[in-house]
Amino acid sequence: MDIKLLPACLVVFTSLFSMASLAISNDEFKTSFEAARQGEWDLVNEDAEKHVLAPYIEYHRLKSALPKLSVDDVKDYVIRNEDTPLAGWLRRHATLAYGAARQWDDVLALRATPPGDIPSQCIWYRAQLIKDQQKAFEGGFKLWLSGESRPPQCDDLFKAMITKGEITDNLIWQRSLLALQRGNRSLSMYLMRKLKGNEWKAPVNFVHSALKNPTVLVDVPASVSAQVSTEDVVFSVAIYLTPRKIDDIAVLLPSLKEKAVMNTEQINLVRRSLAARSYTFDREDRPQIIDTILGDLGDADLIGPVLRDAIAASDWQAVLGWIEKIQGDESVSAYHQYWRARALEQTGNEAEAQNAYSNAAQHREFYGFLAAEKLAQPYILNPEAPNLSEGSLDEVSESSAIERIAALWAIGEEGLAVDEWDYTLRRNPSESGAMAELALVNHWPALAVQATIRGKHWNYIGHRFPLAYQDEFRQSAAEYSLDPLLLMSIARRESAFNSHARSPVGARGLMQMMPATAKQVAREKAFTLTDEKALLDSDVNIHLATYYVSSLLEKYNGNLIAALAGYNAGPNKVDRWLESAPVTFDQFIESIPYRETREYVKAVLAYRVIFNTLQGTEVSAVLNPDERSFAQFISSAELQTEGPVTN
Repeated sequence: MDIKLLPACLVVFTSLFSMASLAISNDEFKTSFEAARQGEWDLVNEDAEKHVLAPYIEYHRLKSALPKLSVDDVKDYVIRNEDTPLAGWLRRHATLAYGAARQWDDVLALRATPPGDIPSQCIWYRAQLIKDQQKAFEGGFKLWLSGESRPPQCDDLFKAMITKGEITDNLIWQRSLLALQRGNRSLSMYLMRKLKGNEWKAPVNFVHSALKNPTVLVDVPASVSAQVSTEDVVFSVAIYLTPRKIDDIAVLLPSLKEKAVMNTEQINLVRRSLAARSYTFDREDRPQIIDTILGDLGDADLIGPVLRDAIAASDWQAVLGWIEKIQGDESVSAYHQYWRARALEQTGNEAEAQNAYSNAAQHREFYGFLAAEKLAQPYILNPEAPNLSEGSLDEVSESSAIERIAALWAIGEEGLAVDEWDYTLRRNPSESGAMAELALVNHWPALAVQATIRGKHWNYIGHRFPLAYQDEFRQSAAEYSLDPLLLMSIARRESAFNSHARSPVGARGLMQMMPATAKQVAREKAFTLTDEKALLDSDVNIHLATYYVSSLLEKYNGNLIAALAGYNAGPNKVDRWLESAPVTFDQFIESIPYRETREYVKAVLAYRVIFNTLQGTEVSAVLNPDERSFAQFISSAELQTEGPVTN
């Protein structure tokens, strides 16, 4: 397939930040930067204040002075640095620090409107008690009426409102039900214990009884309905119990609807909640009411689990039946058209199967590529390039934000560079195309990807999939006889080429190695891993991750699907999944119980096709025979039952 790569930019950047910013060297500035972070001000070089990144030094200096720092100093810094994320960071730290010190006048002087984050909002509305109580109460009510636990910064505001009689027993009851609806039973019970009056005994006892025995929801006692809304209490208990006692709620739902103890909207929410948990049942044991609800709703996401069950079980009539029930545009997605084609093929309807494969092949994704392979057609990528006006790239590159980003990148602060980049994109969305091109030209792959995401430039294929870290991937791949573009595809999915990426669970670096896994791999290779921070070094991370990928491929005899699933979810889980693996590779993917892992495997395989195509390599198959073979995991008896493995 011939694809024209995006043209090289006519502008060549010898440096994106001026020599004046280099009054001290990058190494010297980095030393000062680290000292500022630690509050070691005697180690900060005075020339650091002349560097383009001087606002970072000043930020740490001001932050360390809180809460004694004057509001005027904070506001002055915010005004001077409004084009950086630092302004918002300092203002938030100041709000929290002033609040903790109970400097309410300073909180109000800092900003005229409520902040965006919940802790700062609570502080700001608490401060309003000294100026505008009505405004404080209005904000406090919104913060109170939530089923989620609130941070400690809200305690002062809530206590004041309770003392002044603004938060009444009725509001406590309402929040207890909201907490139940959110699945936060501990908060709900805590709040109900606050209701001391005799009039609350019946409603509270009813909730306790219903949580133990849901059948009481059908007949709500008059002593309860006289005090509180029957609909709200029944709905709150029912929606809480749906994922916990799904069989009971499934049986009760017709009676609850008939008795009209919930309104139509609440009934529909319970129905959706039931449908969303179809995966908790085996195919044979799933209550008919859930299938009925799924069919009525026609929601592709809700139907997904039962459709995957049918796919894994080779129940092709059920596959066709469920796809037929899907409403809206999702019914013509590559995923659903591919599986419709597979089912039609298996039931002997070749002509319709070919049409469905043809529909799927129009899409640039995993199942679109598989469909194209079935039809022996080229993969469709539909690449586009940014349509830039003359001089637009110069204009973007000369901004102070880009100057700082280049400087951050130069001193190894890729994480902060990404923060600055994303902040700039959000402030200037119309420049996302030019920024994507700028990042590509300057070999900032993570920033190019981020620009396409922010700008929703899904057809900027060369920018979404930059050929990043090519030398490092080639070197590591050669050591283990692996495909460097496979490694690149894994990194693209794992970190979007952000070498300083850190996941919420602790995975780090380009290929998101978990520290424990990295230590294990380092021991096996007799490689010295100094500390977890070393995983942010791209060379170290790629080296260890490549070895791990190689070991998984060896473990699974070259089956790439199992290896990728193991990389994402862990080999122990994959071993269990393989015990009941379907015959064909595509069925196995859909049988993976974790959505993240299913999507991960499909994404990496699709990315490899894209990277190969961008590099000009002809690709005839998404997976070669060894990479897709599941025969080694299936007993001969099963193979005879299912027939030959043809795909």
